Amino acid sequence: MARDKDFLDGYGEEICAALGFNPTSNSTKPLSIANALFRSCLGTVCDIKDIHEWITSERRSNARILSSAEIRDKYRDILVHGINEPVDDIKEARFVLEQIFNPDATVYPSYQNSVLNISSRWLVRPSFKAEARIGDFIYEILSCPINGKVSPAIELIKAALKDDDDDISRLIKPILTSSYKNKERILGVEINPNSISLNSSKQAIRKGFDYLAANLRYTGQARNSLLVLKRMVNFAVFASYYYLVDVNNAEYNGDRIPLLLDSFSDLDAIERASELCFISSKKSVEAYIVNLLEDIICKERLIVDINSANACKSFINSMKLDEKNEKARDAMLQYFETFYAGGDKPLRALSRALQFAIYTFIYPNNTPSDFCTVLGTRAGLVGPKGNATKFKRLLINRFLLETIVLSTVKLEDMPDGIELRELGELLRSQYYILIGTDTDKDYSLLDQAKIAQDAPEDLRGELASNARSIADMLITMGLAKRYADGVTIIGWGL
Repeated sequence: MARDKDFLDGYGEEICAALGFNPTSNSTKPLSIANALFRSCLGTVCDIKDIHEWITSERRSNARILSSAEIRDKYRDILVHGINEPVDDIKEARFVLEQIFNPDATVYPSYQNSVLNISSRWLVRPSFKAEARIGDFIYEILSCPINGKVSPAIELIKAALKDDDDDISRLIKPILTSSYKNKERILGVEINPNSISLNSSKQAIRKGFDYLAANLRYTGQARNSLLVLKRMVNFAVFASYYYLVDVNNAEYNGDRIPLLLDSFSDLDAIERASELCFISSKKSVEAYIVNLLEDIICKERLIVDINSANACKSFINSMKLDEKNEKARDAMLQYFETFYAGGDKPLRALSRALQFAIYTFIYPNNTPSDFCTVLGTRAGLVGPKGNATKFKRLLINRFLLETIVLSTVKLEDMPDGIELRELGELLRSQYYILIGTDTDKDYSLLDQAKIAQDAPEDLRGELASNARSIADMLITMGLAKRYADGVTIIGWGL
């Protein structure tokens, strides 16, 4: 196709379009994803500028906001004592509300770039950049008809958002300055079911949401609207990470990356192997982008002969680039020469050169592969936390572990439970997650991925210990029980 804009910008946009979301921002957080997903499920948004204004701390010094004295006059109609309300009481109330509803209090985000903790439909706002289109990506998966039905997760989310009786929603009700109906705006959210196709990665995500919704209803957790919302968002963030690292397998039959979960039990071999799994995850994203660029280049037919090194270099020299990206041309030529000399075919060398240039000049702050760290950390999958930590691994926290298990098994169909080994099979099948329940099989998959040989020699033995630690975590959650014979059963109400 003909291009009338900067080629690197164009390729960057096509990568995001093919992936379905924009893996390029450090600002993407669970609340950002939640806002987009909830907005799509509801089909409505609300104007929350007054709420944001009310609870933004007056400790903020770098921009003009209302003081508590001004708040008293502006919102006196909704204050219990009107204009006689003591200013100190208003300050204290605002401080408490900020802790609850404004998790970014330390950076004092502007309304344009922030979202509040969402407990009900009245806090769902219009879209903003940090959403990265992930919520829309998830909603499309949930909207795809399977046996003529959308995912039950949509209705469960809608019901939770419409529940105004939870403690947090009741806190903020008096702050709304006008009737709810006047604040709500209906959106034209329309998705053509015939335009949605689910590859194997998306099918695993959809199955996860369907099972999670069914289990929340079965266990009675659906009655807690705040827990429903937290659980759905937690899984949405994990699902985005999973898709990012598995899409190369789904679309190009690339190597599937085993995800060895570290139970945080100070097992050296497990730590090293889990770290290598995380590194491989990031490499999988890079492999997907190179494969995708090859596809795009072939479809464009802008190169006379994709098997000719000279033709590929001529293409680089003729590419239209904005002045800000002009330095990328020499970099691409150098990358191309390096990859071609290293044995890559011309098309592969060109695609890899483009990938490096896009990472360097279009997404310098956060590459798609680095986005794995953003999503993984915020899902509770990647750790330890902290920018100073050099070696990240799949160090799962308890809440995400419980969420993943609830997305993998259907508790209603297993009243007597299943053995831990069976859970390991299900996790391996659905997400390629390894916990060590089958030492031989898990070790073999790590060996095939060239991970086992780079881990300490006692990895095989530590896999079983890791599985026991995972089981201990599930027991404390009430999702498992260990019997006198040492067998651990996964289930509900055992």
